[in-house]
Amino acid sequence: MRFARALSGLLALVSVGAAPVSAELRAGAAKADITPPLGGRMYGYGARGDNVSIGVHDRLYAKALVAAAGGTEVAIVTLDLGSFEKDRVARVKDAVRRQTGIEHVLLIASHTHSAPVYDPAFPSRQAPYHVDAETRIARAVAEARAAMRPARVGVGWGRVEECHNRRQVMADGTVEMRWANRERLPTSPVDTTVGVVAFGTPAGEPIATLVSFACHPVVLGPENLEISADYPGVMMAGVEAAAGGQAMFVQGAAGDINPYWDKTPPAEGGFEQMTKMGEALAAEVIRLRQGLKQSFDVDRLAVATETVPLEPRWNLDDPEVEAAFRRNQFGWIFERYRERFGLERDAEISVLVFGDRLAIGAFPGEFFVEHGLRFKNGSMVRDTLFAGYTNGALGYFPTIRAAAEGGYGATEATIVEVGAGDRLVSRALIHLHRM
Repeated sequence: MRFARALSGLLALVSVGAAPVSAELRAGAAKADITPPLGGRMYGYGARGDNVSIGVHDRLYAKALVAAAGGTEVAIVTLDLGSFEKDRVARVKDAVRRQTGIEHVLLIASHTHSAPVYDPAFPSRQAPYHVDAETRIARAVAEARAAMRPARVGVGWGRVEECHNRRQVMADGTVEMRWANRERLPTSPVDTTVGVVAFGTPAGEPIATLVSFACHPVVLGPENLEISADYPGVMMAGVEAAAGGQAMFVQGAAGDINPYWDKTPPAEGGFEQMTKMGEALAAEVIRLRQGLKQSFDVDRLAVATETVPLEPRWNLDDPEVEAAFRRNQFGWIFERYRERFGLERDAEISVLVFGDRLAIGAFPGEFFVEHGLRFKNGSMVRDTLFAGYTNGALGYFPTIRAAAEGGYGATEATIVEVGAGDRLVSRALIHLHRM
């Protein structure tokens, strides 16, 4: 029975017939403004309490890249949102399928904590923001598909020292949370690599630049009540101004990784620090983008997707479990997970391979950085990206060791069974090696 269920969840190397079969890579990009109306609750911080948004510092976007080769099409969509829940994923995928025939869609949230929270009654049940945003996202995919043209791909790797591991394991084995690290003291493990994937025409005209980096977009803290994409928004604006085309942020395995200037109130220079971090990342991306003197052709695009049912780590009906969450002031997280785990528990992972040079693995939550390092280091493909926060919002995925050690995201605020992250990374690597 278990084998049959696992087998039914496998969709190995599916080709979509919505586009003419061609070995030549084609790619197109488009974006949609998904900035919410003011007055709604904001994502990510229980410390905001009942405060709502009062302004817009910078606008939020959904950015779509549609690529096709060998009869297979895929849509990669980056979102300036905190998360993108499984039911919303299903609605957008259905709309994209109806409008374009595209079956493979990756919806990647940046995880900014200055975005709106999903609220089906805001600003009203008759006209909720989320319905308009989902419509705009699907429309951006359709526009990107209509804009497809012959394309080549270039990949570059750099490094930016702008993040730290917020879990400090002490000599006695206990864990202390170091949320900010303004002194820039060394921590481990971290992944400071920056991956740049440039899509452009054979003549060199830019189409889109995917930027992979692993760090929570939380330079702005709960005191901020202005809508913002945080540091990824600054980075993308800078890259687009300097390099052209559409810049897109692919969040990595950032579950335990914070910016040095974490949760900085506006009165203490939050927006200034956000800008500095975004500009530092943009400078490295621009340097890499301009140095990509060679690109490669892609004659095959392959996709493997699997849905893996997960169990909860805790008995969500146990009053003692709920009391423990509330004692640690995470009652609001417990309520959210108890409400949504049944909707999210079927974890969707996807692996994309462009020719034999570029791979992207996509995972539905906040994976600890070691998961991302393991996936990239275990890949047989020369250039491999880890995309977290994709096609679901299952919360934190700690490593097995971290789950035993404790700390935020390791015992607190995580809901998936111990070992779930290792299991999903292993399944993705199996698909990747098979492909």
